[in-house]
Amino acid sequence: MDSDAPPPPGPLAAVDMSHPRAAAVMSSVRNRVATWGDQGIALRRANDAAETVLRLLEGDPACMGRGMHTVPGAVARVHELPQERPLWIIGDVRGDAVALATALAFVDEADGEGDAAFVAFLGDWAGGFHGDAASVAMVLERFATHPERTLMVRGDREWCLDAVEAARIDGSAHPAGLSDMPVDESLAPMLRELASRVARVAHLMPCAVLLPDGVMLAHGALPRPARLQDLRDAEQLALSDAALRDFTLGRLHPREPVVNAGEREGGVIEGFEDFHASRRALSTLLGAPVQRLVRGQDAAPEGYRWFRAYGEGRVLTLTTMADALPEAAGGGRRHPCVGRLKGGRIRVARIELPDEITFLGDQLFPREPAQPKPTEVAEPSQPAEPVQSMVVVEEIRITAIEVPTEAPMAKPASSVLGSAEPMDHAASLRSDPRAAAMHFDRGVRLLQARAWTGARDAFREAAEVPSFRDAAALNEAVACLWLGNAGHQEALARLRELRQRDPRSAAVHFNLGVAFLSGERNPSEAMRSLRAAVDAAPDMTDAWWALGLAAAMRSDASAAAGAFARAADGGCVLPTPGSLDGVIPAREMAPALEALRGLARFCPTADGPPVSLAD
Repeated sequence: MDSDAPPPPGPLAAVDMSHPRAAAVMSSVRNRVATWGDQGIALRRANDAAETVLRLLEGDPACMGRGMHTVPGAVARVHELPQERPLWIIGDVRGDAVALATALAFVDEADGEGDAAFVAFLGDWAGGFHGDAASVAMVLERFATHPERTLMVRGDREWCLDAVEAARIDGSAHPAGLSDMPVDESLAPMLRELASRVARVAHLMPCAVLLPDGVMLAHGALPRPARLQDLRDAEQLALSDAALRDFTLGRLHPREPVVNAGEREGGVIEGFEDFHASRRALSTLLGAPVQRLVRGQDAAPEGYRWFRAYGEGRVLTLTTMADALPEAAGGGRRHPCVGRLKGGRIRVARIELPDEITFLGDQLFPREPAQPKPTEVAEPSQPAEPVQSMVVVEEIRITAIEVPTEAPMAKPASSVLGSAEPMDHAASLRSDPRAAAMHFDRGVRLLQARAWTGARDAFREAAEVPSFRDAAALNEAVACLWLGNAGHQEALARLRELRQRDPRSAAVHFNLGVAFLSGERNPSEAMRSLRAAVDAAPDMTDAWWALGLAAAMRSDASAAAGAFARAADGGCVLPTPGSLDGVIPAREMAPALEALRGLARFCPTADGPPVSLAD
């Protein structure tokens, strides 16, 4: 690790938008969304805002976007940020107007200063969806109204609106963007006009912004060292078209600290190069340290992802859209996330949207993606995608799973992801613990994101390797507990198998008690398991509380009172039911059982101790 290592990231803050303090946020979101539901209004306002932004970028020296760089599209530098207020960072939106409106309303309310918050946008405002014009309008109106408080870096979906630049985008298809927005034929001329203006705006926006404390904002990655080795200073960097494009189009390997240009050189994708070499070279060229990178580009299922292989707190990927996740990623919805930079420390806020807001967005802006446009020249097929980042995201901290890794490109991707030749999948997993570790890590992240189906399937894959078997089975059972009747019997089966292998495991006995109470409403069986749990771990306060609930359901008031007292002595803050004689009102029972499922134990790492899901 370098001696200039940045401070560790701040804790994740999960924002429950049903909280009473969020009433102002939700009121603002409803009003904004109702306005943006009319495509004609959204297109007109977006065009007007784009004209204003063009004038600012082209001639206003007070505008943040213009005052920081001399060459349009180059790297901008902010020398000072207000110490008493945070900078909020918004990642990829891709036409999710509801998520963007919610994020903007949230940051203005959370900032608490009575005026607009300082906000930075990482690009990819549109994605070929019904909400594209509304999203573009919100971003550009924000900049037009508060140019001194707003930063923008271009994304590849803005960059590829220019036909010449689109031809350079890597892959066999252009990424869908604003020009692919589905509109009525009568609105098509307005959409073409807007796409043209946004393409002009994209060329004037910086490709990256360097903030104080060494934080760099970009959509893609840092330029590869090979791009920078012949440059002498910031002026030459500003004139290097190839290096500047890397900030927008570049890719990061999620498990190894290396970067790729993200585009083809002579029809061939060049290999990965060292991320830290790029960082040091940029520091020399810009005359200021580049320590951390906050980027968009890759849509993480959880809404954000720290790339731990790059060093503690070095690289953060942010996604602000809240679209539906594919089944392969666990299903459900992505949580919109925003970054918060204050005092040199980066924190992530994940917003849990109320169902009514999600439903409103689905009605006004259905997520029907446009088909990507094929390029005119056929390109060679891309290599397999790299494996997912080995990162565990927890509510109050972020830790890494330690998995032995090899040097980048040491073996072909097929040896990790599966060969193209037909073979037994389980056998391939048993012979490759790294693949099992990938599945286990993916399952943990999906479990934290409450994507139960995907987490269950991932842990089943990981359990094929003996060293992951017990931890994966315990985690699979936790995911099944949340799948209702469909998963209850599976949870019981996994937990009974684990109990046979380790009869003294307090976590297994506790989870069995949770399953019997929350799934079968069987307090007698639950008490047996929970008594075994407290026998194995007398200080397990959650088990004492669950034992009290089971005793109350059996009308054993004396045992219930004693168990709740032990839980309270241990620091348990869960409420005691109003009745301990078996007649617990439904309004108390339902939230109590849901809270109990949230206390189920799971293993964040294959060889670590089980912890509470609620923690």
